[in-house]
Formats: sequence, structure tokens, C-alpha cells
Amino acid sequence: MYAVSGNLLNVNLSERTLRKEKLPEEAYRNYLGGYGLGVALLMDRMDPGTDPLGPENILGFATGYLTGTGAFIASRYMVFSKSPSTKGFGDANCGGYFGKKMKQAGFDVLLINGVASAPVYLLVDDGQARLKSADRLWGKDCYETEDLLKRLHGEDCEVACIGPAGEKMSMIAGISTDKGRFAARSGIGAVMGSKKLKAVVLKGTQPIVLSDPGGMKALRKKHRGILKDDFPADLSRYGTPSFYEASLQLGDAPVKNWAGSVEDLPEANRVDAEGILKYQLKRYACSDCPVGCGGLLRVESGPYKTKAEVHKVEYETMVMFGSNLLNNNVESLIRINDLCNRYGMDTIGCGALCSFAVECFQNGLIDRHQTGGLDLRWGDSEAILSLVESIGLAEGIGAVLSRGFEAAIAAFGEQSRPYAIAVRNEALPGHDPRFSVGYALSYYSDPTPARHTQGTTADPVAGYEQPEFGNDQFTGRARYHHDNVNLTHVMNAAGLCLFGYFMLDCHFVPEFLSAADGKSWAMEELHAIGRRIAVLRHLFNLKAGIDFRNHPFPARVLGNPPINQGPNRGVGIDLDTMVREYLEEAGFDLQTARPKTEVLEELGLSKYASSG
Repeated sequence: MYAVSGNLLNVNLSERTLRKEKLPEEAYRNYLGGYGLGVALLMDRMDPGTDPLGPENILGFATGYLTGTGAFIASRYMVFSKSPSTKGFGDANCGGYFGKKMKQAGFDVLLINGVASAPVYLLVDDGQARLKSADRLWGKDCYETEDLLKRLHGEDCEVACIGPAGEKMSMIAGISTDKGRFAARSGIGAVMGSKKLKAVVLKGTQPIVLSDPGGMKALRKKHRGILKDDFPADLSRYGTPSFYEASLQLGDAPVKNWAGSVEDLPEANRVDAEGILKYQLKRYACSDCPVGCGGLLRVESGPYKTKAEVHKVEYETMVMFGSNLLNNNVESLIRINDLCNRYGMDTIGCGALCSFAVECFQNGLIDRHQTGGLDLRWGDSEAILSLVESIGLAEGIGAVLSRGFEAAIAAFGEQSRPYAIAVRNEALPGHDPRFSVGYALSYYSDPTPARHTQGTTADPVAGYEQPEFGNDQFTGRARYHHDNVNLTHVMNAAGLCLFGYFMLDCHFVPEFLSAADGKSWAMEELHAIGRRIAVLRHLFNLKAGIDFRNHPFPARVLGNPPINQGPNRGVGIDLDTMVREYLEEAGFDLQTARPKTEVLEELGLSKYASSG
């Protein structure tokens, strides 16, 4: 097949067996790739009710359909599994070079189940695969692990690995590639750790064959002009830190654990994109990306000196360890980012847990005895750095926090719950629904909660037309939210970077698909694919026993009570109305939240009618 090989590798770690399988073309036509293909495979091959840290849980890696084809900013791969953090469907999305190398190594999908008797890593080399001992790697951080494996297998290999956080099954453990690109969310690294799988190593030079290579090249050239616009130009120069200052002023970036506003931030030494850029050594781009928003930094001296060059601090990290902790020390942000990357932790989750701990300390719910002597104060960058290290090592108070919000609430007392800004144990990212209320519906209703990358009226897909919604307008959003969710699933499953589909009109995606595989594609078909993915992810959670409406949303973020200063002053959010209208638009029963029979029939999913 063009664009994809159809090859899937089944790995059973308990039995140490590896088996190749050919996926039917229909699977790609129905789900494209990535987590779209992933949720279909999990629904067919495992019980969603299984223990997420047990041997029956399947951990999958899958490339996007267009990844590596040269399509506009198509670099992504996805990891999927049942999430130990949310107990529902889990996925994490990552760029870099691993996704393209996976196809060059001969596979579109890796499915891993069982538990190894001792630490191992999986080596995939030009269509052949072996399990090898990882005894020497266990306990190493992500940087050390990648360096050792590249010395062993060559600089041209690609490595996805876990650090100490994954080994200790932290609920914020992610999977690292390129020493700083992360499949970070859903606690997916903990699943890898539970299986004693330290790393996946890819080697190979197999060609990614296109139906129309000249047409693909022409399409890239045709659309390169959009890179001259302000958004991609700023992204190329500064990376995602370019969003930080404007987000603060608009009320998009949370402050002081979501209880404050930009007025609470000290003016002195305010962190900004230019401040980050002063430490940059060079730019970095993911495979086939003309933007190059990444960068490598170094702090040369002082208490936050880095041992080597480290990945640029991203917007989410700046927010969660900056404004949300009232921390204005730019060098501390670089070093904290470095620590999270080394230990293999999601910076959104880690920053949110730190904010939670600081507010608990400030309100007398925990004391210096519980913090190991740390005096947790807003803006104290040294104490925050120490707290991050303890979470990464799962030591002292870090051992409690690394198990996630629910475990921490159990330890600190139920009165700490208002300070836990999370949905189903997953920390909210750095975009405030009080600034754009559509985020609240995404954070709450998506099967992978607390994600700003799963479709919303707050960030419509480029080329999708929707009305201008006021921030006090809760009714009437459902159709547009539904369409954005479905389109976003398509873009993700195709392997496109989020910034790509914020820039490139979605109506051009069928052209890229046709150049890749020689088949005819239409927008109507893509909407159906996205809807099919959305419904299956929802069914997975129902079968796992999760109706999202039975779980709380942090009242503070809904404006209950409303804050009394800043750009979000007085805002309150009617989440119930948005949820009800979205369920109706999606064709889900309002009593059970189950997709109606006619929805399943329309999407070819009737075999799942009894699921849940």
C-alpha cells in the first residue's frame, strides 16, 4: 500500500514472542492511523475493564497515516493504552523523528502486552524485531538511556524510552524521544514501566512509497506561502513561548493555581519569549516540518546551570511552572523543564501537582514535616525545583504526588480537593475556559480529559467556519464543537501537527491524502472517520465503567466563585448546558450517554452495540 505498509508487530512480553500481522486496507480507510487505528485495535483485542497496570493492558505505538510522506507538517506518532491515570482510554501524541523512523523500520503499528520477567527493550530493525535485556538501562534517566542505546545501535536509530518516573509508574509519566519530545499525557509512561519495557529502538531505511511524489512536492510548495503569516513566523522564531505574554494579558494563561490573574504576577524580571530566546543555541525542527518551532537551550552558570543543551521550554511548561506558581525566574524554568525531561514527566501534570501542593501548604493542610522541610511558597523557584526532583524520584512528598491528584487528596484530606485542578485525575492544561468557554466542554467530555488538543470551538480547525461566540454564550455551540472534535481526530490520526492544522485549511487535506495513496478522498468521508474515532473512544470509556458526567469538574475553573479582578473577572460557565447539547448533537442518549443505534449503524459500528 502507498503511504503505509499495513504491517503490525504483536509483542507478548510475558511469553517473549513477536508476531507480524498485516492490517487490511479497510482499517486505514475507516481510521487512518495513530490513535484512530489504536482505539479500534484496543476495542477488538482487550477488555476496557482490565487493570491498566496489569499484563492484559495493551500498549500501542502507531504512526499517523501521512507521517513521513512529506505532507505539510506530518511528523506525529501516537501512543495509546488504557490510562492508569484516568482509568479510561488513554493516548499521547508526539512529534520529532520517531514516527517517520517507525515506517522506515517496517511497521505502522506496534502492540505490546504482557509483562517482562526482567527489564527489556524492543529493537526493531528493517522489519525484524528482538527483545533485549535492559538491566543496564533500568534506573537511568531518559537522556542517559537514549545516549547508551544510540552508542549501541548507531546515531541513526530513534529511541522512545521512559525515565525513573515511568519505572516507578508515576501517574504523570510520559515517553521520551529526542531528549525532550514527549508523548506526555494519560500516564502512558507508567504503562510502559508496568511492563518493564524500558525503551523501543527503531532502525531502518525502508522507503515510504507515495502514489504521486511529484504531486506531494507540488502541494508542499503551494502551501509554503502561509509560513510568511505572523503566527507561523512567530512560531518559527520563538516557538510556543511566543504565546505566553498575550495569553497572560487576555486571561488565557492560569495564574496562582487558577485563582489569580495577571495582576498577581510580579513585574520584576517578567518571563517572556525574548527572555527564553537569550539562552537558545540553535533551532530544532521535527521531521518534514518547515516551521521549526523547537530549540535547544543552555544555562551556563549559576544555581540552575544545565549539564548540557536541553529542549526549549514550551508554552505549557512556562505557564504551569511560571504564572501558575507565580515564578518569574526564567533560568529556573529551563532547569525544571530539563529535570522533567530527564525523569520522564509530563510538565503539565507536574506543574499542576506543584501548584496544588503549594496551595495546600499555604492553607495549612500540609506542613514542613510532610514536605521534607520544604517551605512551599508562591514564586519560590528553589523550593519548586526541589519539589519537582522529589516527584521525579517518587521520594518523600513526591511519592504521594507522583501517584496523582486522587492519591494526594486521600493523603492530604478531602478539604484539599478544591485546589486539585484536574478532571478524572488529569491536570488541566494552560488554557483557561473563563477566557474561552469552549475549553470547558473539551476538558470535561473528551474520553481523554483535560486536553486542549482534542477539538473545541475555542481553537477551530483552520478552514472550518463557525460563528463568533461570546464568552457568555453557552447554548448553540454543540454542532460546531462536534465538527471540530471530529476534524481534529482526523488531523491527529493523519499525523499532522496541531500547528499545521491551525494554519492549513482543512479542505486541502484530501489533496495530501490523494497524493500519498492515489485514492479519492472527500471532506464528507473525513468527517465520518473523525466521528467514528470519537464514538469508539467514548464507547471504550463506557465499557470501562466511565460516564464522564459522574465526575467533578473543578469549580474554580468554572468561575464558582468568580474571580474579582483581571480579564476573566466575573465570568461563570454553564457547563451543564454545553454538555447536554453536545450529547444530543453527537446522537448519544441523555440518560445513559450511549450512542444511539442509528449512530452505530451509520458509522459501521453495529458490532459494538452491546459494549458498555
